[in-house]
Amino acid sequence: MATLDYPCKNTFRQALKPLAIISLVIITGWITKTKTHAENPDEKYNSVSEKLEKKLGEQEKIRKELNEISEEISKLASQSSLTQSEIDQLQRKITALEIQIDELNENLKDRRKTMAQKETLRNMAIRNLSKKSLLTEWEKFIGSSGDLSSLSGFEYATFNYIFDRALSKDALNWIKVLNEEIVGFETNKEEALSLKEEIAQAQKDLVALKVQLDGKKGELEEEEGEKTGKLLSLEEEIAKLSAKQKAILEQKYGTGNISGYESAEYKLPSCPFDKGFAAMSYGAFTHYKGMSQYGARGRAKDGEDYKEILEFYYDTGVEEKDNFPNEICVEGYGDMDFQKYLYGIAEMPDTWPEEALKAQAIAARSYAYRFVKAGKCICTTQSCQVFLKSKSDNPPGDWKDAVKDTEDKILKDGVIAYYSSTTGGYIENIGWDLNGDQWPSDAYEKKGGSPWFYKAWHTQTYHSNSSTCGRSTPWLSEKEMADILNAWIVWRKGKDSDKDNVTPVTTSCWGGDPYSMDKMADKAEDYDGKFTSVSEVHTPAFNSGRTTEICFETNRGKKCIDGEEFKTVFNLRAPGYVAIRSRLFDIEMDD
Repeated sequence: MATLDYPCKNTFRQALKPLAIISLVIITGWITKTKTHAENPDEKYNSVSEKLEKKLGEQEKIRKELNEISEEISKLASQSSLTQSEIDQLQRKITALEIQIDELNENLKDRRKTMAQKETLRNMAIRNLSKKSLLTEWEKFIGSSGDLSSLSGFEYATFNYIFDRALSKDALNWIKVLNEEIVGFETNKEEALSLKEEIAQAQKDLVALKVQLDGKKGELEEEEGEKTGKLLSLEEEIAKLSAKQKAILEQKYGTGNISGYESAEYKLPSCPFDKGFAAMSYGAFTHYKGMSQYGARGRAKDGEDYKEILEFYYDTGVEEKDNFPNEICVEGYGDMDFQKYLYGIAEMPDTWPEEALKAQAIAARSYAYRFVKAGKCICTTQSCQVFLKSKSDNPPGDWKDAVKDTEDKILKDGVIAYYSSTTGGYIENIGWDLNGDQWPSDAYEKKGGSPWFYKAWHTQTYHSNSSTCGRSTPWLSEKEMADILNAWIVWRKGKDSDKDNVTPVTTSCWGGDPYSMDKMADKAEDYDGKFTSVSEVHTPAFNSGRTTEICFETNRGKKCIDGEEFKTVFNLRAPGYVAIRSRLFDIEMDD
């Protein structure tokens, strides 16, 4: 029995070995498949990579914004003009970046401890993997005693190879995942620290800009103080003038507001003298506020729509007013339908571009709306805005369309919708009305073809057929120009009794007791030296819509005169109705 039993057991065991190996292979494969399905290292690796790329993407976005800020700071630092709003805008951008990078650093701080643990886990995995085999390769092959010693060396090696392969691949993938996270964390940390330092540098550069702005503010305040002092002094001098002189200035400065009709473009007439001087005014009869109608025309020609036009001139947008009033009280006509009233606004030719007409319709509606809110009747002249009943009864098609297309639309923020024909290229609280950097070639009013943009005045009013006081030209001879410079000497340094005689020599229009040109020269000689010749006029200095200085080459050398002061004396002394009608002016010379 005994001799027969052993071989049978051995045979049975030998038969079971392949089955055991196959079973182990199947079980190992099932375990591996189940583990992979639950948490696949390859998928985990891809997920980690995506997260790291996302973090780096966030940092790259911050760096891009930071580079733009740095470029903007460098650009502003090199400019002569710098405003507080530009500084504030940059500060907001830098603060936003600081918040973003602080959030990233907080996330990195929270991950530091986790990364330390994962680094320890990775190192342990690497060490264990390197010594994972229980037997040497030779022992596996020839067989060994142990729990699986019933398997032959070759069988054990095969079994162990299959088992090790499944576990090793899994372990290597997990090491790969851990390593990716650790390396990525270090990269993120270094980039975040670098960004933090660069943002701090940008903040320092911004502080330097603030210092620069403060310095300019100080200079401007000092300069403005000097200007204010000069203006106060000038106003005091004007206050001392005689009633006749005040009347002359009031007439020659021009009153009222030009708007409501189109005129041919102005052309300076030929000079009738061997050497002549023409005082050229940029705009006239304007309050320098709100929309320039010719500027709107130029902008519309340049492709701007009515919203862009209004946004520039009023620094606000357009809104559609709910429950807009149906009626408005119009002087001389009583209550009228609001839409019908607007059809009669005669402030802009209906032949002008559509977008300019729409801008005018909204400005007119906004202006009139204030009267309804105040419970007052609106006048029909340029003192309010020009209204024609005949136009209201039969409105031109294009103007009617502009009013209908903008129905119930007014300017936002309760803005008073001032407007005039021509402001001379500069609007208070807005600035220069230019399409570029060059003055006056880039002025929109020039592009719009305003006849009053650059004009020499010698008529009593803005109507070309009004009185000229017998003078056929706006040009002054060299002797007349020298006489005005002599009048400036007398006005500045003479006695009050002498100043009273600084009036136009054309007494037929003005009356008074003016000094003759020869006597004015003698008086100037007594006070400071007289002018006998003027050989050249320099391009004037402009600032904030004003001529701040005008210079002449004379027999006494170069003489520069404050712009406001020169305009006052010029208007007091120039013959007839020759006048400077704008605070922004130039003197042209023809020889």
